[in-house]
Amino acid sequence: MYTRRQFLQLTGIALVGSQLSPAVRWFQPLTAPMPQQGRALTAATIYAQAAVVSAPVARLWPDSVTPILAADSDWYQLPDGFTPRAAIQPMKPVVAALPVAPTAPFWAEVAGPVASVRHYCAANAPLVTRIGHGGIMRVVDYLPDTPSPWYGVALDDGTLLGWTQAVHWRRVADSRLTGSITLELDRRLQQLTVWDDNHAVLQAPCSIGQAVARGDYRVSARETGGGLLQRASESACFGVPWRVSFGDYELIGAYWHNDFGAQLPGATVQVTPLLAEWLYTTAARIVVV
Repeated sequence: MYTRRQFLQLTGIALVGSQLSPAVRWFQPLTAPMPQQGRALTAATIYAQAAVVSAPVARLWPDSVTPILAADSDWYQLPDGFTPRAAIQPMKPVVAALPVAPTAPFWAEVAGPVASVRHYCAANAPLVTRIGHGGIMRVVDYLPDTPSPWYGVALDDGTLLGWTQAVHWRRVADSRLTGSITLELDRRLQQLTVWDDNHAVLQAPCSIGQAVARGDYRVSARETGGGLLQRASESACFGVPWRVSFGDYELIGAYWHNDFGAQLPGATVQVTPLLAEWLYTTAARIVVV
């Protein structure tokens, strides 16, 4: 787990400029313990300037990884130009490591840009689903006797979902729960504020579901991952990470979009997986206003 300072540095991509007026245009260089990277969520255009009327200069393909040099409230600056924030989601540093075979079950998260889950252990096997960077599943089986080892991953009820190449995953370390902060969710602004001893230590855009009601809630349960989110007219999302329950609602990490600040249907509060991981360990009280 990161210290608070490391967390704020690492997630600077996601948080910087979150309170800026749209009329304000400035870019803040990003500093962090390791180089900042982002995963393209969709095919995205890179522009010469931070404006869609400027000249296109390059193209990002879905699940490609790019360095992020600077950010403002609406755009990321990349080595070749600028792209809208909604097109890219920040990633943890990708550390190459050989898959290991710890005793199952255990939690594992997608370490690269994406991991495919298939019906059986073959790269050409029928696809079950794709889980993006930061998604977390329960590993319940391991197949070592192939050129590339495979993990068997399961749903919440223990049912095997499918098989995925182990090289794309890393084991999730046990979290040290502190439960020391209050999280304030502003439904009108679609923004969260973290309070610690009456001091605001962090603000960021979030997506608060339309069904989430005003109130003062205590965190009632936490689940590292494995969640399933059904989306209207879209494919279901497996491996929803860092689930924090309060009242009849959940705060979750959303690896499938970076359009935080826009309200969504449903009864979840969605933030980046990076931010969800930190809130998972620290949130004790959630106030919705």
